[in-house]
Amino acid sequence: MAFELWRQDDNGHRFLVGRFPTRGEAERQLAELTRAPHKQTYWINESTDGCDRMGPA
Repeated sequence: MAFELWRQDDNGHRFLVGRFPTRGEAERQLAELTRAPHKQTYWINESTDGCDRMGPA
């Protein structure tokens, strides 16, 4: 199982930010990206695909 971090911009376009082997790593990246105010929306999805550390895309 892997955890994918996604972003949606203010135009509704969705982008895969990165895939992580643990939810904790995905949440740390999410926290880093949301430190400053912005219009993008971020979320984490569980993926059933296997994952070696891919990190931010």
